[in-house]
Amino acid sequence: MRVVATKNERVQLEMKIMKYRMMARQMAADPVESERIRGLVMELEKKLRAIDE
Repeated sequence: MRVVATKNERVQLEMKIMKYRMMARQMAADPVESERIRGLVMELEKKLRAIDE
C-alpha cells in the first residue's frame, strides 16, 4: 500500500514541477517572481529525490 502512495506522491510532485516550470517561463519578465518559482521547483525536486531514495 505504501508503494502506491509513494508512486502517487511522486506523480503529484512531477506534475507540480512541470506546472511551476511553465509558470516561470511565462513570468520571465518578472525576475523576482521567476526566482521565487525556481526556488519552489528546487524544493519539489528535493522532495522527489527523497522519495526515490
